[in-house]
Amino acid sequence: MSNSLYPIFLKLEELSLLIIGGGNIALEKLESVLANSPGARIKLVAKEISDQVKDLKQNYPNLTLHERSYTDNDFNSADVAIVAVNDVSLAERIRNRAHQHNILVNIADKPDLCDFYLGSIVRKGNLKIAVSTNGKSPTVAKRLREILTETIPDEDMDGLLDNMQNIRNQLKGDFTYKVKELNRLTTKYLGENNSPPAETKLEMEKLMNITKTVQRRANIYLGIIGVLILVGVLALIIYQFNLSGDIQYFLSKDGYIFYWMLLAGFLAEIVAGSMGMGYGVICTTILLLLNVPPPVVSASIHSAESFTSAAGSISHYKLGNVNKKMVWVLFPVAAVGAFIGAFALSHFGEEYAHIVKPVIACYTLYLGINILRNAFKGKDKKSGNIRQKKRTNLRVLGLVGGFIDSFAGGGWGPLVTGTLIKEGRTPRYVVGSSTMAKFLLTVVSAVTFIFTIGIHHWNIVLGLLLGGVFTAPFSAMFASRLPAKKMFAVVGVVVIVMSLITIVKSLT
Repeated sequence: MSNSLYPIFLKLEELSLLIIGGGNIALEKLESVLANSPGARIKLVAKEISDQVKDLKQNYPNLTLHERSYTDNDFNSADVAIVAVNDVSLAERIRNRAHQHNILVNIADKPDLCDFYLGSIVRKGNLKIAVSTNGKSPTVAKRLREILTETIPDEDMDGLLDNMQNIRNQLKGDFTYKVKELNRLTTKYLGENNSPPAETKLEMEKLMNITKTVQRRANIYLGIIGVLILVGVLALIIYQFNLSGDIQYFLSKDGYIFYWMLLAGFLAEIVAGSMGMGYGVICTTILLLLNVPPPVVSASIHSAESFTSAAGSISHYKLGNVNKKMVWVLFPVAAVGAFIGAFALSHFGEEYAHIVKPVIACYTLYLGINILRNAFKGKDKKSGNIRQKKRTNLRVLGLVGGFIDSFAGGGWGPLVTGTLIKEGRTPRYVVGSSTMAKFLLTVVSAVTFIFTIGIHHWNIVLGLLLGGVFTAPFSAMFASRLPAKKMFAVVGVVVIVMSLITIVKSLT
């Protein structure tokens, strides 16, 4: 006989659920219900209630426990019931009494006695898939759930659902027309070629343009507010403490390096604003060229980036571009890698500067070649097959990215962000989540450097910070006007040339 069940989804938080039983089976059913409907009103009745069930009561105030035998009165306030007892005859009697009160019943592990089944559920954001085998094999249902859970990406689904909801809200016409259009769009979304039609592309481009506009405005407003606050605070401090003479001395230290850092921060922020990466690479190559010690290079860049990356993280979070699960996978290992890199550089960077400096310069040379290659690389025609490739282990990637970024002064964007995007993950979530993780690891790296080499490099930090802050409100505007490929080419050439000069100077 074929499976004649009709799948439905209950708004269980608007119903009353009665569970009869307090052992392991009841615990399994209860955990399944609470995982999907944590606000459901549940009444559990049993002669003996296990400690694990009692522990759940602490976190779910809508769960009430009654350690006694059930009575017919328990059915009066129930809409549906789950019977989790090990006695088949008792389960049948409970089912018959429930039917007299017009209540549907699920009998645990007894498919023939069930009025409804609890499916094996796949959860991906706002998407839920219930798998039913007509009660014949819960094990097969669980295996299918595992396969679907692993196959369907976490970060993509909510974005797809949000796009479809926005498109549905913009559709005009009667119900039949809307159903046809949505069917056509979803067919193209999920088709073999994964290539949406022209109309869908237009809708998606509109949505992307709206998101970019909002993000650009948010960055401008945040930058302007930050500049005004910073200028006001600095002016007040200078006036109150008569610091003009000390400031002149500060600005002239180390051969007026503050002004060089102002220029470096300005250029690096323009590049980062237009390409989404490259701040650390540009700053590192300039600082190495100016014979700044490697530990001070990385410490200065991460101290400045702690401030500049904070604004970007806030913007991405407010726009919903951050996949929290990805951040909490990347950040802990990236923080460990950043700490190891900062600790190693601060202890061996000065003593072995003649070795460390050319090594870092070789790394920036490698990054410059990659940037230049990206400038002339065409679009990948096989992008539809990217998802079939084996994905990089996020923890390993985060650990390596954190170490390299901290030790070499930059590289998180090209390595981590670039790798995740090449794997076919949604760029919106990759950039937002990577930016958030980058902000957190720069804080860890900056704090590590402060405790190991001190804070005598504030003239460099302030130059980088002010150059980036003053440029931030306009970097988005520059990005919309500057041709991306030419920017990649120019930056790649500059980084390669400066890295080669640093290598030659270090070896001679």
